[in-house]
Amino acid sequence: MADTSLINNKTGLLLWKTSNMWQSLLRKSLRNFSITLNEFIILETLYNLSNSQLNVNQVYISKSSGVDVSVVSTILKLLKKKSLIIRKIDKDSRNHIIDLTNDAYILLEKILPEVNVIEKNFFSKLGKDETNFANSLRLVLGRRIKVKAERAK
Repeated sequence: MADTSLINNKTGLLLWKTSNMWQSLLRKSLRNFSITLNEFIILETLYNLSNSQLNVNQVYISKSSGVDVSVVSTILKLLKKKSLIIRKIDKDSRNHIIDLTNDAYILLEKILPEVNVIEKNFFSKLGKDETNFANSLRLVLGRRIKVKAERAK
């Protein structure tokens, strides 16, 4: 008997279901830290950018994280209320430079290892195909693929 279920025959639905499952696992973990998935994504983006020499603003956060700039703006207000970011006025008073607070660094030091384990376990089912899977998603999004060089044996 042929499988006629949409979830098994539509790539978009499979991607949607997979994304929902991934998000659900992360949200469950992040609840323990009183932080949402969107807040975590913005904090992790800032954390990753913290070693750069750039003055990070919300447009740069949006481009780096893939989160819409209006959503970034809303999330930054919430993170400021939680004392996890500070906004400094740049030379141009319309531009705010965003930095993590010490509390944010402490929080991320706790969250990141847990999130990394969740993601490693979630994507471990792909085995050696994880890079190919990520590259396939990049292609769908119109981005460049990353080539992973094979190590000499």
